[in-house]
Amino acid sequence: MGRLSVAWRAATVTTHIMLDIETLGVRPGAVILSAAFVRFDDLASCVAVLDIHEQLALGMEVEPATHTWWGTQDPASWAAATQNPNPVRAVAEYFTTWLKWAAPADALIWCHGAGFDAPLLQELYRRLGIACPWEFWTVRDTRTLYDLAGVTVERTGRPHVALDDAIAQTHAAIAALKILSTARVTA
Repeated sequence: MGRLSVAWRAATVTTHIMLDIETLGVRPGAVILSAAFVRFDDLASCVAVLDIHEQLALGMEVEPATHTWWGTQDPASWAAATQNPNPVRAVAEYFTTWLKWAAPADALIWCHGAGFDAPLLQELYRRLGIACPWEFWTVRDTRTLYDLAGVTVERTGRPHVALDDAIAQTHAAIAALKILSTARVTA
């Protein structure tokens, strides 16, 4: 059998954006406490805390196990995820505007598990009746990326703080993309 050689290249035209959210559940429809986006190129970011009561009025839910889990976490992380909440519609519109500014052309939305952050935030957009600012096919999974490159996330801030997590995950994703861009796979 012949040898197969594959060179990995990082996309140069597309803007890469990291998304991290903190929630009160693990499924679409769960209340989102806070969310942050970070652009890979320059670490430009946006972050917001969302009003819990407005989300409950939209039918979003609190999962008891996740609520209990938050009680075991650093109180400073809980405070960062819940203090000074903003109106939910205003946050969704702010994120849409920021993403259009940060990635005026194509964007890939990276998150720590393609089945978590993006789908939960997409569900909030759906319930608000606002078009989600990305398409489902533009979502990428950092866990797979890290595994392929042998990279681990080095935490520099507080865990479970959306912006701190998004920045740490962005650094790890950049490192992984650099490793994979020079990798050669031979079969």
